Amino acid sequence: MTKRQEHFRRRLAGAVPRITAVAIAAASMGFVCIALSFLVRRVTVRDSGGPEALVITARHQPQALIAMAGLEPERPEDTVTLRPQDDGSLLLLVQRGFSVKIAVDKTEVEALVSSGTVADLLAGADIFVGEDDEVTPALSSPVYEGMDTVRVARVFYREWKQREAIPFEVQFLDESETTAGPYLRDIVEQTGEDGLAEVTYRKKYVDGVYTEMQAVSTRILTEMQPEIHHKYYTNVVSPLPPPEGITVENNVPSSYTAVYSMKSTGYYSPGGRGASGLGLYYGTFACDPNVIPYGTKVYIASEDGSFVYGWAIATDTGAFALSNPMQVDLFYETYAESAAHGVRQVNVYIP
Repeated sequence: MTKRQEHFRRRLAGAVPRITAVAIAAASMGFVCIALSFLVRRVTVRDSGGPEALVITARHQPQALIAMAGLEPERPEDTVTLRPQDDGSLLLLVQRGFSVKIAVDKTEVEALVSSGTVADLLAGADIFVGEDDEVTPALSSPVYEGMDTVRVARVFYREWKQREAIPFEVQFLDESETTAGPYLRDIVEQTGEDGLAEVTYRKKYVDGVYTEMQAVSTRILTEMQPEIHHKYYTNVVSPLPPPEGITVENNVPSSYTAVYSMKSTGYYSPGGRGASGLGLYYGTFACDPNVIPYGTKVYIASEDGSFVYGWAIATDTGAFALSNPMQVDLFYETYAESAAHGVRQVNVYIP
């Protein structure tokens, strides 16, 4: 080895540590640059109360970003939101607090808020809202700057119960087109009776002032009984109903104490109330009161059912009773009907 080569070898051996150090420093710097390229981002700072600013930084703390953008510091009533964007940048939203007026309990207060709902606003202002209280706008409505005054109306109800009559209804059963016979009947088959109900009323007071009243519930104590009108044609002369508890089948009452076979005639009178004073109308007849006392209701029909006078009340008597006590004279409201009756043999059932 020559003297020159030996000198080069020695210089190279001395430079290796320095070259290694430089290489390591360069590599570290590269790693730092790579790391910074991932940490440094563009941040758009958007302030509801001021201009928009752009910041390029590796710092991501909202308070630091606000300061770097030259904006006013965050206040307790402000809302700050940091959002990543699709392009890798960040968006910092600063919603400054604003004042909202609240009218409640006959006074008006102001509350600072930056977001949320009316419910959040009232809760933040320590305003209690009762179950029946009315809030305008609704509790779920969002708050916003410049909104109208939020109003809380205190609502109170007073309830009481009272008994009331239920007026009976009138029902009509018209069978005039499906029935036949010489006599058109329009009778009350069932009298109406009012019912009774217990009604609960409620009065509403808003901020101590009465506003309305309504019935909130009804409990039926006694059902009303409708009045039933029945219209029909029939061959039965009398419109009178049977005594309670008695029915008629094949022109024979379901219950009776005696039955007489009697001669019947028809008669007509333009006025008067009969010898008993009980009146003369379809369903009344004259008889010997010693056989059938005045006021007795009987059922009258021929034995073969070809003639049915129906239920009738003894209200009159006549000269015939002196010679034939086993005769009845049936009242008609027209002379022609009474003459057409002639003489018929009938059964008279005494309940």
